[in-house]
Amino acid sequence: MVLPLVGVACVVGIAATLVAVALMSGLTDQWVASRAEAIDLSTRARLTEASRDLRESVRLMSQDPRLEDWLGRSDEAAAASVLTEMNRAIRADSVLLLDRDGSVVAATGAAPAVAAGDRPLGAFFDATTTPEPSATFVRIGDRDTIAAARVLRSTAGTYTLCVVRLLDSELLGERTRGSAGSFALYDDDGRLVAMANEPGDAVSEAAFEAPAPPVSQALAAAAAGEVGLGSLESTSGAYHVRSSQVTLPSDPVASRRYLVTLMRTDVIDATRVATIRLIALLSIFAVLLLWGLGAWIARSVSTPLLTLSEGARRIADGDFTTKVRIGGANEIHALAESFNSMTDSLRDRTESLTRKVLELATLYEISRSLGATLDLDELLRGVLDSALRIFEVETGYISLRDRNDGSLAVRIVTGGGQLEPDDRAVRSSMAEWVAREGRPLIFNPSGDAHAASQVDTVTGASAALSVPLSTNEGVIGAITVGTRDASFRFSADDVRLLSTVANHVAIAIGNIELFVSLQDAYLATVRALAAAVDAKDTYTRGHSDGVAAYSVATGSVLGLSPEQMTALEMAAYLHDIGKIGVREEILLKPGRLTDAEMGQMRHHPLIGANILRPVAFPWPIAPVVRHHHEHWDGRGYPAGLKGEEIPLLARVLGVADAYEAMTSDRPYRRGRSRDEAVAELRRCAGTQFDPRIVDAFVAGLERLGPGHEQPAEPSADLMPEEARAVFVGIADGMLDSYRRLGGPRLAANLEAEMNAYFEPGDLPFRVAGGHLVIAFEYGDEPERELEAMRHALKRLMLAMEGTSGHSLVDHFYAEALSGLSDRMRSTAARMDLRVV
Repeated sequence: MVLPLVGVACVVGIAATLVAVALMSGLTDQWVASRAEAIDLSTRARLTEASRDLRESVRLMSQDPRLEDWLGRSDEAAAASVLTEMNRAIRADSVLLLDRDGSVVAATGAAPAVAAGDRPLGAFFDATTTPEPSATFVRIGDRDTIAAARVLRSTAGTYTLCVVRLLDSELLGERTRGSAGSFALYDDDGRLVAMANEPGDAVSEAAFEAPAPPVSQALAAAAAGEVGLGSLESTSGAYHVRSSQVTLPSDPVASRRYLVTLMRTDVIDATRVATIRLIALLSIFAVLLLWGLGAWIARSVSTPLLTLSEGARRIADGDFTTKVRIGGANEIHALAESFNSMTDSLRDRTESLTRKVLELATLYEISRSLGATLDLDELLRGVLDSALRIFEVETGYISLRDRNDGSLAVRIVTGGGQLEPDDRAVRSSMAEWVAREGRPLIFNPSGDAHAASQVDTVTGASAALSVPLSTNEGVIGAITVGTRDASFRFSADDVRLLSTVANHVAIAIGNIELFVSLQDAYLATVRALAAAVDAKDTYTRGHSDGVAAYSVATGSVLGLSPEQMTALEMAAYLHDIGKIGVREEILLKPGRLTDAEMGQMRHHPLIGANILRPVAFPWPIAPVVRHHHEHWDGRGYPAGLKGEEIPLLARVLGVADAYEAMTSDRPYRRGRSRDEAVAELRRCAGTQFDPRIVDAFVAGLERLGPGHEQPAEPSADLMPEEARAVFVGIADGMLDSYRRLGGPRLAANLEAEMNAYFEPGDLPFRVAGGHLVIAFEYGDEPERELEAMRHALKRLMLAMEGTSGHSLVDHFYAEALSGLSDRMRSTAARMDLRVV
């Protein structure tokens, strides 16, 4: 009985060994093939990721407001400067700006080499017609590249922005780092584009450069749309060869490159032999020890356990619908039932957790965007885009109430049927009801034949969800998302999520409004300080206002950021605050100053900077005030800085200050004309002033137009209706400024005083409700009417001066002028209302 059992055991052992050898050979070959496939897929995915990075770079660069601004002006040189700056940030090999014909108008980066007028993109440019970024493989000159492009449309024309990355060994090595094997890329003509080899692997390098037969055969298969496989034998080792096509998503021209992977297999072959031997040895012992138990275990335990193992593997792969069916009434059956219960629980918890993670990720993204900008439209656009992504819908809008009249207006809209919804559509929209009632509203179509007509009037959505934007002051608007898919359904959880988003948005809107009010308060305080400085000298009253206007106009031409513009305006108002520390006999001296007196006067930038340094301004103002008298050639004061050492804002302020001083009257001279002052600035460009700033200043001066030079004599052809409108606008502006500063009681007293002055009827005016009203007109006597306006405005200034002082009255007048249009300011200069 033992001998048959031993014989059976020997047969089983031999058979098991042979089977193990066959299986192991197949498994190792399969493992090599699957490993090569995984490496191939990973490498292609990384190349695709590189194209996605380029497309995202194109998207971000094209959204830069500076680029949009310069392209809108057709200022391609300035656009090229912006592209150079952005290229340094994204570290692309080249950034190209193409005109509507595909010719290069601006290029940054050293490689690949292109020149103005070249058409480097060829068919890819012709196929790039949508504003969404696309990417392709393209050969520019003698270099293979990955290029991503996007069409930019501006008021000046159509451009194409292109970001280029060289498709070379450096890029391939970067994208294959950490992968075991050697790699090469070939183009459609069989040229070697790039390769990345393991250090010291000369065999693969030689096989790639002069393609060995296995490599050539694999490339031919890849060119035919198949996966090329093969093996390469050499004296130093064996290799598995695999090739495949590489294409990029969103490639309008479907360009291709071919990836060849070589993976060494000699170590795997040695491992396979050792493993086979070990298996044979173990099989002998296993057969001798377990032959009697194998059948029973297979029948009673192994099969159910394998079933459970397969179910567990499927669950590990993410399939939570797996069910294990095992018959019988033993412990394994009970385990299977518990396994199925666990699967159901995991499925429910996973769905809930996935939803929570998505919500948290969206809220985190929204929170980041809320703190990243103080521009309300930009903030609302980012929030709306995030909301559309989480709900997977395509339409939405955010509407806000006007604080003055309470009307609701759409501020941001995406996917709507019209770019600017009219008032009728807004009044009949879901958002209007939500903002009025202060409650969320869900609209899910009924699915009947009339469902198509039941849509949101702003976006045309068939299914929509709208929630209010609420603050402590009440409902300020609503956020609405929707889709034209009639099968879509919103749930109560969606209401809760969108309400959370709305709460964040409402808080952010409040913060932005608070920041704007604080900034306005800063500016009002700075203007008051400037008025106090100007009040020391009758001849320099309004000097700071003029310098501020010229500085802001110049900064706009230079394309300064909003923060720089605010800092420049603040510094312009405060640039002469240091004159508080200069003796009045020097400051008010009617003649020219001596050298000693000029030395004292030159201390005022240092005094001003020391005064401002302890003040916690959110902008760098003190350095601008300190250095606004430095000269481009280094001969200025107080530090003798030269060229680019001088802060940019200080250079702008220096030019504006010099121009305003030249065109203003002084006790010892008359102010120069505009042309004379501009000629003097250009003469001193390169010595006293930065030539670039002078050019920008002259361009800004053109934008300001008339009304910023010395007052002209009233013209005889002045239209009476226009003169009355200007006079009323200035008077109302001064009354409004006085009311904001002094309060309603002082404003009422001023109104009573002015009406008492107008009561005899000599002047045809009266003040009612904070506004000046013209009671009658002089008909065909315009000069008499203009004289009456001057007397009335003079009387108004005297009445205000009695409670607020002369300097604040000048400030009120300047504020009133700034609120008028350019044409009205020009008319005011011709009327010369302050001549009395």
